[in-house]
Amino acid sequence: MAAYVHMSFLSNYTVLLRFKGVDDVLALDVSSDGPLFGTAFHSFRVINAYSTNTLDHRVYSVSPEALFPDLGFPLLVVGDLNIHNPLSDPLRHFSNREISSSTPCFEKAAESGFALLNPPGEYTRFPLVGSARHSVIDLAFANPPLLPLIKSWEASLPSTGSDHIPITITLATPSLNRKPPRPRWEDTDWEALDPIVKGFKVPPAPPCPTPLQLDECMSESLNRLVALLKEHTPVSRPSHHSKPWWSPHLSILRREYHKATRTARKHDTPHAREVAGTSKAGYFKAIKTAKNKHWSSFLLTGTPQSLWTAKRFAYGPAQPRFPSLPGAETPQQMNSVLLDHFFPPKEPFSPPPRLRPNRSAPPLTTDEIAAALSKCSPTSAPGPDRIPYSTWKQVNKINPSILLHILAPLVLLGYHPASLKSSNGVVLDKPGKPSYESPSSFRIIVLIRTVSKVLERIMAARLLAAARLRGLLHPNQCGSLPGLSTYDACLTLTNDVKPCRGPASRSPPCFWI
Repeated sequence: MAAYVHMSFLSNYTVLLRFKGVDDVLALDVSSDGPLFGTAFHSFRVINAYSTNTLDHRVYSVSPEALFPDLGFPLLVVGDLNIHNPLSDPLRHFSNREISSSTPCFEKAAESGFALLNPPGEYTRFPLVGSARHSVIDLAFANPPLLPLIKSWEASLPSTGSDHIPITITLATPSLNRKPPRPRWEDTDWEALDPIVKGFKVPPAPPCPTPLQLDECMSESLNRLVALLKEHTPVSRPSHHSKPWWSPHLSILRREYHKATRTARKHDTPHAREVAGTSKAGYFKAIKTAKNKHWSSFLLTGTPQSLWTAKRFAYGPAQPRFPSLPGAETPQQMNSVLLDHFFPPKEPFSPPPRLRPNRSAPPLTTDEIAAALSKCSPTSAPGPDRIPYSTWKQVNKINPSILLHILAPLVLLGYHPASLKSSNGVVLDKPGKPSYESPSSFRIIVLIRTVSKVLERIMAARLLAAARLRGLLHPNQCGSLPGLSTYDACLTLTNDVKPCRGPASRSPPCFWI
């Protein structure tokens, strides 16, 4: 066993070799005075092992207990373990001997919370001679403290001349700005909120306010309402380890399975082995049944909008393309380059010192708000406040005066506050681009606050009615008009082209658009 450490690494960290008292096991301890990898841990360990058969095919030279110790800091276990298991190579046909020799190792890893980093079925050994099959025997496991730091497992390096391929495991500093817990708006306690929302009062806006005064008055009422809604809404803590098909019943079966396995290993009696085998079969059968039931339920209750989600689940998500922009190396620099491209600097707008009411503007009504909300999709992504349209619909249903008193002064004074313009921007790559070194190879989706979009819908409906009343719309205008679509535009084009063809002409007309 050997370990190579770069000199630059040694100049920043303390590295200590540990021999575990077991042949073919080498531990490398990395420690630092400060936290490692942007976490609170000051230590990190790598265990490298080479495990071979003993006289008993069920026992290997390196025991699972030596490979998977219970540590409170990050631990990476790697090595040529010479075992074959369906979890690492699901398409291989296994013998009883291969299953019985690999099961103790994978069971101990699962009991200790270790996760296998190898992508299932990606070979790590290609025999140079003979008729042996390709196999997955160079394995890597990460314990729970290390798992969030794992960025990638790759076998893309050139061959070294060995029948084992070199493997690269990349660690990444976890994001310091973790995503906040997501409110589960479908589980909001509306029974408790009903009397609170009915009694919610919005103070009147000051007469002829300054833009700042109006913004502060509107924000105070809106923030107070949002805080009440979030206070009565449970939150979820999403994780990439979450399993939507998991249930409390499976947790009980897993606990019984691990308990029976430990008992069988300790006493090694026929009855204990039989109970362990029965527990194992029942546990994995229940997992398979739960997965199939969840997938079937998802497909049966699917909508046309969820077909793309089903496709992503079936084929896996596409690999995202991270911007590689010239002169932008840090995230802050990339952010500045993208913002300058999508939102070029404009001349600053100077609002009037005092806002005067527009007496000719019709007052806002609850019917206008209800009509705008009825056209809003409950599945639309919300903005920074994370309030979906479905919540505003319920608030407006309980107490229609809330949104009316919040938005009416904005309509009367003709001012859109800056606080309603805050948004989240999501940068997406354009598929099929030859290069992603330019901001033009990406597009941005701006998610603004939903209450702001309700106000925009109201004003858009008023502008449409005014444009139609004054005859400002072209007769052939089809876009952005209710009741008209691309089908109407095609019929209009067909109606204009047909008279241009002669009565005896059979050739299709050619025209440029």
